[in-house]
Amino acid sequence: MIKLILDATDGNRTMWRKKHSENIIYIDIEKRLERKPTIFCDNTRTPFKDKVFDTIFYDPPHTYGITNHWHSYPRRTEEYLNKFKDNAIPRYYGWDKYKTKTELLRHLAAASKEFYRILKDDGLLWLKWNEMSISIHTVLGLFDDWNELLRIYVKAPSQTAGKHQTYWICLEKKKQKTMQSTLC
Repeated sequence: MIKLILDATDGNRTMWRKKHSENIIYIDIEKRLERKPTIFCDNTRTPFKDKVFDTIFYDPPHTYGITNHWHSYPRRTEEYLNKFKDNAIPRYYGWDKYKTKTELLRHLAAASKEFYRILKDDGLLWLKWNEMSISIHTVLGLFDDWNELLRIYVKAPSQTAGKHQTYWICLEKKKQKTMQSTLC
């Protein structure tokens, strides 16, 4: 049986080793990406049916108020072409999407609710977070319908933002209490 995966923040697919998979649907709202997502949409309002995905990967913007942040190399300049050669594509972090901390937190909370709707009951949500501006405890407080199963501390300098800690966190849906489960 094929498992259906959602990459809820495509961002040029830089986290994926295999850049194209029939099992993965890539979504993003950024129109300037070089590797276009499967679908352009906001991850807080997706076009998907309820409980369709087995796994969701979510690597949201980790800070706010930074305008037009792409990788530190300008796009399509000689410096860019020399640095990235033919295959590499610059990273896009989405830091320009939210002007304030409140705006970013509201988006994260809305995404959490949408992922709960579109993930199968036995599915997994993988959340990547870096504590550049907001603590992991604050962010996990927005995922109140979820149980944390696993927390991986990322140590690789290429996967962290300076001195700030990065995490991959595996979450499962909290089970809704039913009348039968309360009687047992």
